[in-house]
Amino acid sequence: MRARIPNSQFLIPNCLLLLVSIAPQPPPPPLPAGPGKEVFESVCSLCHSPDAAVGKHWTRTQWDAKVTEMLQEEPDVTVEEREAIVGYLSANFKPGGKIYVNRAAAKDLVISLDLSIRDAEAITHRREEIGPFETLDDLKNVPGLDTGKIEARKDRLAF
Repeated sequence: MRARIPNSQFLIPNCLLLLVSIAPQPPPPPLPAGPGKEVFESVCSLCHSPDAAVGKHWTRTQWDAKVTEMLQEEPDVTVEEREAIVGYLSANFKPGGKIYVNRAAAKDLVISLDLSIRDAEAITHRREEIGPFETLDDLKNVPGLDTGKIEARKDRLAF
């Protein structure tokens, strides 16, 4: 029995699609600089990605409660380190603060940009597909996106 050779009109596009899907994506932009960043990254990344905090816009009290909850069973983390983490988070991820569109999860974009889940997922899908957004216009080019809501928060967007 002879092996069937696939029709090249289907094989080539499928191979190209596979190559695009496995092409290395650029790393996300760095987290904002500031006191406590290194402690935050080293301690918090032991259990989860630092990106878990990026889309939140919480008060110092809320960050303090979350850090206390997350580190309650970590006796090796000092009071000073906890305070550095809370200080970093409350300075960089606060109400009215920057919206990190290249790092935030869809559920966080829903809240911070006042978008539908469909629009927020379109942003994260496009970001995964083509890489990070570089400008407001790149973001506005997401198909079907309500650009009025993006435009209203353009001063808070960080790329």
